[in-house]
Amino acid sequence: MTRRLVFGDDQSQAADVAWLWINCHDWPGWQIEAVTATPMGQVLDADVHAWEPRHPRELLRAGTQTPVHHEQITADPALALLGLRDRDLLVVGPKGRGFRKTLHLGSTSDALLNRPPMPLVIARHGVPTTRALVCADGSADCGAAIEALRVMPWLGGVQVLVVSVPQPGLDAPAAAESAAEVLRTTAGSVRTEVATPDDMQIVVNARAMLLDAASRWEADLVVLGTRGLSGVAAFRAGSIATSLASHAPCSVLTARAN
Repeated sequence: MTRRLVFGDDQSQAADVAWLWINCHDWPGWQIEAVTATPMGQVLDADVHAWEPRHPRELLRAGTQTPVHHEQITADPALALLGLRDRDLLVVGPKGRGFRKTLHLGSTSDALLNRPPMPLVIARHGVPTTRALVCADGSADCGAAIEALRVMPWLGGVQVLVVSVPQPGLDAPAAAESAAEVLRTTAGSVRTEVATPDDMQIVVNARAMLLDAASRWEADLVVLGTRGLSGVAAFRAGSIATSLASHAPCSVLTARAN
């Protein structure tokens, strides 16, 4: 089965970084769609059609046979992203004009991060993924993100740290081990950790704990669901996903269960 990666391309410098992230990984069995949106009103169901850009995106890795298809859609860039279906991964940069601006602030970014049409990578740096941090909370959205990571064709060379943040109603060690068990089938190595809150904390600051774990692990990629952690009202997963997309020192992979 051929999997499909969508690259949201607005020809910006941030898009170049996201394309470099794609280039840093091998994609056997995948095809890549470089999609550029031309804003022409609030069109949601516009047709995607093939086109030949003046400066096409090319894969630079020697010996790669992954095809790259260039496509254009006449629609608002944000709505174009939200309207795509039946793909396996969407890769964009953190901010900028066009596609990137939709991920910075405002209702469109909230809609994309909380209801991504497919697993979403916000590529902050153009580096290969060698160390990934997985945030395990036992939610369905977390499961979708873990599954999205599991099928990455380059995961065999990645060290994975699965972290679970304690919260009411969650067996954190069990959640971490369940996620690790899924990833052990394809990842290079997997270890688990239960985050320990500071004794002085009145409310568990999941965002800070995850950012700290990502920094300590020197993660190239943070993986989490768009929602979950429902036991901590002050730190809803949607807020955490948005926050990590903005503040994580590395790229972020997030997903939402159907």
